[in-house]
Amino acid sequence: MAATFAKRRILRLTIYHILPLLLAFASGVAAGAAEPLTEAVLEVSVNETTGGEALVVLRDAQGHLWLEASDLARLRLLQPAVEAHRAQGRDYFPLLAIPGATVAVDDFAQHVTVTAPPVAFGMTRLSAPARRASGLTAADPGAFLNYQLSDQRIAGSNAAGAFVELGAFAAPGVLTNSVVARAESGATRAVRLDTTLTHDFVERLETLNLGDAVSDPGSWGNAVRFAGLRWVRNFAIRPDLVTTPLLTTGGSAVVPAIVDVFVNNQRVSSGSIPPGPFIVDNVPAVSGSGDVRVVVRDALGREQVMTQPFYSGVNMLAAGLSQYALDVGRIREDYALASFHYGPVLTVATYRRGFSDALTLEAHGEFLAGDAGAFGVNGAVRTGQFGILTATLAAGGDLHDHGMLTGLGFERRERDASFVVNTLYASSGFRQIGDTALAGARFKQRTIAQASVSLGSTGSLSLADVLETYRTLPRQNTVSLTHNLSLGLRGSVGLTLSRTTGATASNVLYLSWTMGITDRRAVTVNATAGTGPGAPVTELYATAMQNAPVGPGSGWRVSSGSAGSYDADWRGQFEPLDIELESARTQGTAGSSIFVRGAATYLDGELHAVRAVTSSFAVVDIGVPGVPVYLDNQFVAHTNDHGRAILHNLRAYEDNRISIDPQELPLDTTIGARSVVLAPAFRSGVVARFPVERIHAGTFRLVRDDGSAVPAGGIVELNGASFPVALDGLTYVTSLDGGRPGTAAWGAESCTFKLPTPTGRDLLPDLGTVTCHADQPQQRRRP
Repeated sequence: MAATFAKRRILRLTIYHILPLLLAFASGVAAGAAEPLTEAVLEVSVNETTGGEALVVLRDAQGHLWLEASDLARLRLLQPAVEAHRAQGRDYFPLLAIPGATVAVDDFAQHVTVTAPPVAFGMTRLSAPARRASGLTAADPGAFLNYQLSDQRIAGSNAAGAFVELGAFAAPGVLTNSVVARAESGATRAVRLDTTLTHDFVERLETLNLGDAVSDPGSWGNAVRFAGLRWVRNFAIRPDLVTTPLLTTGGSAVVPAIVDVFVNNQRVSSGSIPPGPFIVDNVPAVSGSGDVRVVVRDALGREQVMTQPFYSGVNMLAAGLSQYALDVGRIREDYALASFHYGPVLTVATYRRGFSDALTLEAHGEFLAGDAGAFGVNGAVRTGQFGILTATLAAGGDLHDHGMLTGLGFERRERDASFVVNTLYASSGFRQIGDTALAGARFKQRTIAQASVSLGSTGSLSLADVLETYRTLPRQNTVSLTHNLSLGLRGSVGLTLSRTTGATASNVLYLSWTMGITDRRAVTVNATAGTGPGAPVTELYATAMQNAPVGPGSGWRVSSGSAGSYDADWRGQFEPLDIELESARTQGTAGSSIFVRGAATYLDGELHAVRAVTSSFAVVDIGVPGVPVYLDNQFVAHTNDHGRAILHNLRAYEDNRISIDPQELPLDTTIGARSVVLAPAFRSGVVARFPVERIHAGTFRLVRDDGSAVPAGGIVELNGASFPVALDGLTYVTSLDGGRPGTAAWGAESCTFKLPTPTGRDLLPDLGTVTCHADQPQQRRRP
């Protein structure tokens, strides 16, 4: 067998390589060109690579092999640093000149085995797979109307309220308008809240808002409401986009191998590599510190592990990535009290950019006509694997004074310990948009420090300190210490001690125990105690609760305290609306309330009553009533009498997997796909149509004129579809149509039949025995 294989290889090499080379060599001799090295065609494999490449090589008098430069590249071997031998217009290099390489030649098999260290190979670059969204689903024209009605009775007084939001959408964007109304003490008042037109530029990851919006505060500013134009780089359009710096790792392999990359013990990438060094790009990092572990396994099971630490943070942008916002308009005054009170012209601009994976800079400017204005920069620097250092420097003032704002911050987050501190200092003349009108109430220094540590089996401990000083008012300082401990199946315990000093001094103790009973049910016991203004009363409080499901269903909460307080709440979620009833008593005051929330949607030519639409939504068209519909494998609705269902709360821009169970469809239906993926735009509606078709199926026994069964394997043609004939002539078809002819064929024979019209309501009727009449053979024409 081996000899035969060798002969075939020699014959193949002779026909396809040696003969052409001999002809070329002969022509070269005829032209008078003499080469000092002899040519040969050998099969070359490198570092246990299976198979090999059939290459033209040169052999010197000592039998050493020389490979042409392009063939070295095909084998991924780097060119050795020696002078090349020029032959027939090509450069050849000796294999033994490769540092660390060994060459074994099998002249009988015409095979060469090259063994080289990883440094002799070119670099292999891999990229960790990115989580990509399936693409934005175009919005269908439609509208929605959200409403919330409430009635509250507290201490003998009655108040009723209503919130209404109208939205209209199409492919260009969505227009929303919201209004709130309240009736109390015989007076009724309605106020407009927000009116906004939103358009997404999906390819550029940008969003344009016209109307009411909230300005971008940057790292050190204040967010304010205004009416005008807002242009922002919106990363939410691509939820799969990783904006923080990505990691790069690598190593080397002696032979072909499989590379697995783990981030904090979670595998994020896997792939095969040839021999030599390699780099894996775009490895996603988690926030805080961690490690990347690269595991290389070859075919023999040999394994090498390489580990490198890293640090990443959410306030860092990947190198070359930028984020920006521009807000221009008039500031909104008396929001929720007046509909059209606007102040002076506002301009706010923010720009952030990752100049490298270790440096992110931000510039922020703001101006309010006749009032305050400020401009400053903020930088975030990753200090190796230790943490992230931030710094802020800004100048701001008004018509009367100006000053400076400075700040420093540092964060170090680990799996077992974390530390975050941030401080801002404002000089007496510093002003910025959104400052309080009272000069003495403006802060002088604001410092926030947090630290946490894992105690292993004894839980975790965290400490927080918030200090704020003012120019004329007393300072406020709050320090809190929290210890959390898991008790396994017996639940978890949390203890918090808090002390506030300053104008409103208080001491607070909060102790809680929580135990889950089922996925939706839990019990909690809380103990509170405190001294000073604003501190809670000393009380032991117990609660039993059941969370409402994602789809239709109900949830409830019952609580009772030792100080005479109680709370009873029930929420019912129905496909057209939600109802919540609550009765409570605290610190001697009792009250009750009822809330009704829902929406009306218009999409695909139909009006539906659904639960409140707070995000995007979809109409699911199945065409069959009573079918359960699932969103990300959780039941959310049944199809109505028209075979449709409304999914009221899809995640905008993200993949939402909507599915049905084919086993829950009637027997007389067929489905082409059991799930669809939708990625709707912001607060827009889309239509998802499932390819469900009604079929008219039935069975019958097909026999010939003599009563014998049509042979198994015959093919029945009926209404343009083909069906096989089973044993004893049994046939199953899905295109019943009584009275229309069908044909059956097997071998050289064929016949014709007509099916009777089914009677009754059987979804799979048996039509009994059907006779198939033989076709008359066509007579031959005489010449």
